[in-house]
Amino acid sequence: MTKARVARRAAGALAALLILLAGTAGATVPRLPVILVYGFQPAPGFLPTRLWEAFAERLSGRSIAEAAKQAVGENHLIYALGAADDEHFDVYMSHYAGALEPTVRDLRYYAARLAEEVTWIRTATGAEAVDLVGHSMGGLVARCYVECGDFGPLLGQPGFKEYGTTYGHDVRTLITLATPHHGAGFAALGTWLGPLVAELAPNSRLLQTLNAPGPDGLAIDPAVRYVAMAGQSCFGCGLLRDTQACQERCVRDAVAWSGSDLVVSMESAHLAGAETTACLGMDHVDMHVNALLADVVAAVLAGAPAPAFLSADSQLDPALVPAPNGDQRPSP
Repeated sequence: MTKARVARRAAGALAALLILLAGTAGATVPRLPVILVYGFQPAPGFLPTRLWEAFAERLSGRSIAEAAKQAVGENHLIYALGAADDEHFDVYMSHYAGALEPTVRDLRYYAARLAEEVTWIRTATGAEAVDLVGHSMGGLVARCYVECGDFGPLLGQPGFKEYGTTYGHDVRTLITLATPHHGAGFAALGTWLGPLVAELAPNSRLLQTLNAPGPDGLAIDPAVRYVAMAGQSCFGCGLLRDTQACQERCVRDAVAWSGSDLVVSMESAHLAGAETTACLGMDHVDMHVNALLADVVAAVLAGAPAPAFLSADSQLDPALVPAPNGDQRPSP
């Protein structure tokens, strides 16, 4: 990457961060414990602390090396990183999967494990509620907890085992990062990995149940603040002769929520009724390791509105790209 490109990225990131910090001025929202919920992990032996290092450090203000391993129950651990001061958050990194086990079980089984973590954290801290941040499949695990009541009529039927999960009305904010709310393409691989892959199919009964509209026309819990963030990767634009044209097309796709982070489409990551943020220049992995995005998440958890757009590169600024009708876009 050239020095000029590095400078452009830094300038864009700084500008976005200053806007967000300005938006949090005077915010009085209390800091709640934050649970970071990882996504699909096909290989065993992974560590939540490695997956969430950037986010955990930004949110807590401490080094990931200080994270303490806590036992929630039998074969159930969680990693805790206390807030450095009143401006940061107590961070907990969920480990809803069993030790040395890939994440191929039922989403609702994992939601039951997340429920155990929420209860344990509330008991340990005295907090009345928590905030959840879920990456990719982790966002669906979080929704399967918050919206577990949706599954009531299906319990006991094939594919809907009773796990005894009851929502405690103890989640204030749920932020999903590149979550396939409406399914993922790799679900076409079939059921050889277990029930999870079938549940992630776009027309699975589980997703249909989660996304069925309620009395207000929305699928989400009206008592919870939902924020859906989606990545739009502009991978490869810098390799093309007409870089600008590629970047402009990339921005237009992001603005229309028709792009992709190379794994999950923005259409699938969109959640009706939620605040939404299009993250330009970020791929699927960036959505849980990007430091600027972590700072944005911190600002949102502190009470700031979710920005409509976030760019990892000043060249991917929607305000600089002409709209389809030829007019210049207004600043988001």
